[in-house]
Amino acid sequence: MTRQGPARPRALAGLLAVLIAGVAAGCGADREPATTARTAPPGAELSPTPVHRAPPRGPLALHVARRTQLRTAPGGRVLGVITKRTVYRSPVYLPVIERRDGWVRVRSSMPSARSGWVPADAGALLRQPRAIVIDLSDRRLRIVHQGRVTHSYRVAIGSAQAPTPVGTFYVTDRLTVPPGTDYGCCILPLNVRQPHIPQGWGGGDRIAIHGTTHTWVLGQPITHGCIRASDRAMRRVMSAVRLGTPVRIQR
Repeated sequence: MTRQGPARPRALAGLLAVLIAGVAAGCGADREPATTARTAPPGAELSPTPVHRAPPRGPLALHVARRTQLRTAPGGRVLGVITKRTVYRSPVYLPVIERRDGWVRVRSSMPSARSGWVPADAGALLRQPRAIVIDLSDRRLRIVHQGRVTHSYRVAIGSAQAPTPVGTFYVTDRLTVPPGTDYGCCILPLNVRQPHIPQGWGGGDRIAIHGTTHTWVLGQPITHGCIRASDRAMRRVMSAVRLGTPVRIQR
């Protein structure tokens, strides 16, 4: 892992220490300690290609440039407010599901709203050339580039008591973690929460893809819902995917 950059202010470090416990909610086997994390260094977001220079294939994402309201329909009831930064201070990239006369329907990380509509001028539309597909049946994570699988990695998945949620989600943040934790080198939080919290687990309910140095767990249904890959695999995934990258988890 690359060396840490300049130290962040204590207040932010403290905030991240609390938040990281929540992001790895589905990641525990028996227990996992809270730790600190930082967002990937400047430029690591791998800024997506603007639409006017977009490749022929690849879904759209909205890079949110201003605070805006998420609505049930164009001009409809307000579901909540979307800001320019996530709770981890990453830029906000929202996958686009549908477009309609100056509005776009986007996926959301709000617990109460999986999707909603925002004005198209709330940000810039960009292409996402890659996607992540996680197959729970063969316990593999695959990187798909413009319809072609380019990389495949064995992963650990949720246990029978705390299964990994299935559906279409997206990467909300790209975080690197100090050495020596149970989260490996890095974490990709997703916009999905664990509905089956194990009894006695106090770490929150956020699901993520993250690394591990305990490679014996790979291929096992052993986590609280998170996806674990080797640190080597996670470094490759981190280098390939962008904020807002679609993640499809299927049985």
